[in-house]
Amino acid sequence: VIVVFVAVLLSYLFDFEGRGMTVVGNIPDGLPTFVLPRLEGLPIDGLLTGGAAIFLVSFGSGVIAARSFAALGGYRVDPNRELSGFGAANIAAGLFGTFPVTASDSRTAVNFAVGGRSQIASLVAAGTLMVVLLFLGDVLRILPVAALGAILAATALSLIDIDGLRRIWTVNRIEFIFALIALWGPIGLGVLNGVVIAIAATLVYLILQTMYPHDAMLGRIPGRDGFYKLHRMTEARPVPGFGACMVQDSLLFYNADYVRERLEVIAESLPKPTRWLVIDASAIPQIDSTAADMLDELQDDLKSRGITLGLAELHTDA
Repeated sequence: VIVVFVAVLLSYLFDFEGRGMTVVGNIPDGLPTFVLPRLEGLPIDGLLTGGAAIFLVSFGSGVIAARSFAALGGYRVDPNRELSGFGAANIAAGLFGTFPVTASDSRTAVNFAVGGRSQIASLVAAGTLMVVLLFLGDVLRILPVAALGAILAATALSLIDIDGLRRIWTVNRIEFIFALIALWGPIGLGVLNGVVIAIAATLVYLILQTMYPHDAMLGRIPGRDGFYKLHRMTEARPVPGFGACMVQDSLLFYNADYVRERLEVIAESLPKPTRWLVIDASAIPQIDSTAADMLDELQDDLKSRGITLGLAELHTDA
């Protein structure tokens, strides 16, 4: 408030606008009026495309902002409640012809910096905005845009969490790279392009991770129940005539061939005479039709070698 007051005063005394400095300019006076939108002649394709882009950016940035400040404030965020709130706010905004509504990092940072913690802060801000629209438009029109930029920059600097980036680097280097992509994408390429690139990069990484599922051979430990990974439990021993392995991911169309190759290699490495190869499916959350056909073909192939293929601990919804 002090910065705004001083900037307006200096702009008035030294005629910043006349000296070529960019100012806020004319501010609409009066309050928005309720009006139902006209549906005739609307470009549906452009409306849907623009709406999808607004949703992607507004909800993505809104949830990120909510979670960031929730971490600072020590409370939890429910994304479903956030989505419902954004939807209700945008329906109301549409009925009054205003801009799309989402959470703002900069404005939330300003609110957080001055101690705003409840919905009362938003109500006070809305009331103040109404006063500005009704009475202070002529005064604030000469406010230098640079002053607004300085306010937002000062509050945005407090959002840069260097310690958080260090922790991400320590926990997961790949996640650190995605943090940098999410950081520099919107800055360098714009908000929408940056969000799309960050989401696309994450999806590509997840697909690459699931294309090559990990597997492990299992064995028994004398005197203990259950099966254990042979490479982790040195006291575990294979069961004679019985091969057990674990596949640790979903079996889907894009990794079915790789999984089959791995299972064939495992079957060939089993000591003779091994009559069973059982897959521990407890770590397989989903099997699609392509993977199911692959397992059927593998079963027939192993049967010709005298090995029966089995599945254990299969999820009911897999």
